[in-house]
Amino acid sequence: MKKVLLVASLAVALATPVWAQNPAPAPVAPPARPAQAPPPAPAAQPAPAPPAAPAASRPGQARPATPARAPVAVAVPAPPPVPGSGATPRNVKFDITITDTAGGKPITKALSVTVSNYSGTGSIRSTGVRPDGTPVPLNVDIRNVTWHSDTVVRASVNVEYQAYVPDAKPQPGLMTASSNSVFEDGRRTQILQTADPTSDRRTTIEVTATILK
Repeated sequence: MKKVLLVASLAVALATPVWAQNPAPAPVAPPARPAQAPPPAPAAQPAPAPPAAPAASRPGQARPATPARAPVAVAVPAPPPVPGSGATPRNVKFDITITDTAGGKPITKALSVTVSNYSGTGSIRSTGVRPDGTPVPLNVDIRNVTWHSDTVVRASVNVEYQAYVPDAKPQPGLMTASSNSVFEDGRRTQILQTADPTSDRRTTIEVTATILK
């Protein structure tokens, strides 16, 4: 009996395949990667503090002083200069003489304006009419009289003049003169001398400034 069992066991062992006798090793799982920690969240910024409310003043409690503002500088124009000779302004008489030789006959017009020697101004407006109704002006302006000394003044003299010659055809044209000059007391100063390009007409304007005492 024992021999029969031994033979049976031997037959079973011989019938079993080699791979069954030596089983394949179990597959090895790859090592697990360590879990990465999530990036840290940004730190929260502190909220700005609200502006402090002004402290309420209590009865009998002094209010906080308000800072004083610096005064704003305002440019004040300098006063005009005082006349050079004493503190009392004087008057200046301007005599304007216009000599016109239109038509070969000299024509003279004399005008006079008295103004202050301290930024004084004066004007003359005169208008004639020709027989045909055409106006003939004669205007004088004295402006910005400035005192320099006891015997010298500066002034702007403007003259607008048109001569009229009864027998002339055509009539002389309009003439204007403008001069900013220095005038000595009692001395005649010529401010204009002009000649007409189409005739023998000549015009001269002279100004005499007299400082009145």
